[in-house]
Amino acid sequence: MCAWAKLLTGGLALLWLTVPAWAQEVRSLGDRKAWVRPSPEKGGPALVVLHASASTAGQIERLTGFSQLEEKLTLVYPEAAEGGWNDGRPDAFPAHGQQDDVAFVDQCLNLAVTEYGADSRRLFVVGFDSGGDLALLCGLRLSHLAGVASCMGGLSPALGASSTTPLLCINSESDPCFPFQGGPIRYFGGRSRGQILASDELMRRWTGQLQPTAVDGIKESWGPKAVRYRLKSAGHLWPGTEAPVSEQMFGPLARELNATQVIWDFFRGLP
Repeated sequence: MCAWAKLLTGGLALLWLTVPAWAQEVRSLGDRKAWVRPSPEKGGPALVVLHASASTAGQIERLTGFSQLEEKLTLVYPEAAEGGWNDGRPDAFPAHGQQDDVAFVDQCLNLAVTEYGADSRRLFVVGFDSGGDLALLCGLRLSHLAGVASCMGGLSPALGASSTTPLLCINSESDPCFPFQGGPIRYFGGRSRGQILASDELMRRWTGQLQPTAVDGIKESWGPKAVRYRLKSAGHLWPGTEAPVSEQMFGPLARELNATQVIWDFFRGLP
């Protein structure tokens, strides 16, 4: 069994056992762990990729395919604590632990720079679901980030604020879990997992713009350093993935957009 497979438990997790183990290293950061795919050359960018609730680093590696990009970048896949990411939602259910996950992400970035030779001027964070929440929170609190991206994530109304960090968001008007118009996060009609801002309000607070400054199909520019892809009928899934997913549970998969490629193209194009 490969190294990733040993990390996975539960029924649906069996779908993810094809994650390649080559070129991966597991690193301990205190009592936490992160998987690293080093760049073949030093001096390139670093990307921290944050998994969803009730998920693993191995699953997000397989889901997104960032490791398959032909880019000279250091990739870090952290593992959340047992209670999930502490993404700043004060009303989260189940309650998050007291761990400082923004500081943990910063540790991962520092590891990429000090031990793998990444460029400290090109540090990026991306996340899906609650990992997207944490990526946004990192964009508010870590001033040295070169950019953040959130896919199907959001921010607590208590946290939405202006930021100069370049931002890319992917949200769907039909997301059954993270409501586009804001309100309680719910999975499969269950109890609220905490409130998030409406997607429009998040973009307004972050950028200071009242509305998009340019629209090209599903792509919206909100000023010079913020982009949102506004999907219509997509479910709560990573767009364009080839990994096995349940559209019956999470809604339709967006096949018109490759989230991994547009996120990396956005990061790569930043000055």
